[in-house]
Amino acid sequence: MKQIILLIMISFSVQLASAQGIIFSSGDFDDIVKQAKEQKKGIFVDVYTSWCGPCKMMAKNVFTNTKVGEYYNTSFICIKLDAEKQREHGFFAKYKAGGYPSFFWLDENGDLLDLHVGYLEAETFIKKGKEAKESDFPKQLAAMKERWDKGERSIELVRSYVFKNLSKIDPDQAETCLRDYLSGLSPEELLSQDAYSVLRSFMRSPDKTIREQLIRHADVYKKYDDNFWINLYRAIVRVGSIIHNEKPEEYKQYITELKEIDVPLSTMYCNILAIEEQLFNHEFGKAIPAIIPLVQECGDEHRYLYSQLFYTMIIADYFRNAPVVDKEVEEVIRIADLAMKAQPCQENLLYLAAAHAKREDFKQAYAVLASMPMFEKPMLSLALYRYLNLPFVGQTYR
Repeated sequence: MKQIILLIMISFSVQLASAQGIIFSSGDFDDIVKQAKEQKKGIFVDVYTSWCGPCKMMAKNVFTNTKVGEYYNTSFICIKLDAEKQREHGFFAKYKAGGYPSFFWLDENGDLLDLHVGYLEAETFIKKGKEAKESDFPKQLAAMKERWDKGERSIELVRSYVFKNLSKIDPDQAETCLRDYLSGLSPEELLSQDAYSVLRSFMRSPDKTIREQLIRHADVYKKYDDNFWINLYRAIVRVGSIIHNEKPEEYKQYITELKEIDVPLSTMYCNILAIEEQLFNHEFGKAIPAIIPLVQECGDEHRYLYSQLFYTMIIADYFRNAPVVDKEVEEVIRIADLAMKAQPCQENLLYLAAAHAKREDFKQAYAVLASMPMFEKPMLSLALYRYLNLPFVGQTYR
């Protein structure tokens, strides 16, 4: 009788656990591997951060799903790790996340079966887990690594080994491999579309050599990428502004290196950075009147600059803290209007509304916003709405 009651209780607890979604375990990596071996299960690891929107959506909508819980609780020992607060966890000695959320499916020995970066719906998430259990990924990865170690540097191997897999497991090692690949190319090969696909991966933090290569040969590389100019702007100007704001002692050297490239494009970026510097220093009276003449001088190919420099005005706190100067605000409205004409989209429409609101013409601001459904994305990140000084009524209804 006692055994029957015990079996009923165990069965009930399993059903209850499944109904609650995924049950995440805790402990160091060796303990998790030990549990997996004892229970003959795989290991699932969710790597997240506190500021990651898709991570929060997974936690709220997917990990709590009953069917997800039924599958993952019976198939895996599941753990979740904060990439910033738990960086000393033993898991990170072996694996590194290339983005968030990152999902790692491991076998009972802690060896990688599969990985994925980004949000997944519940059904797809279950499917990925089942596919991982049947995966021969460890053998594939070992075979690709062997090819690389033997000296193969084909673009096919760069894509399948470095970009597709190594960048998600060990981003630092992936960067080393990509630099190794580029160093073996001739000047002519560096101008190819394949080479650009590798160079582009460094655009978030390009070093001096890569900056110079991209700037000197921009007219070649722009043929390979519809968004080349915006990507290069972010690589040169956004990175430069970050250095100015966070590492001012290095900024002077950054500008010197740009000037040494000594081509019209590098001069253009130096002029843009001068305006960005004024904006971040809250010298709005100097910066704002200089924007339209600068963009006109750059030519039609660079009309995206209206939108990019308006974005800088936002994060430089113009809309929250700058006093209202009529002539200045009129110029801001003109910049937003030109941004909208250059690229009609939701983001630029919001800029135009914010410009009218800065002049306290709220009737015109909301008239502009009323046409939002007529335009396509991109849209400004919700995280930046607070910089616009617009009432965010959506917060009331969420």
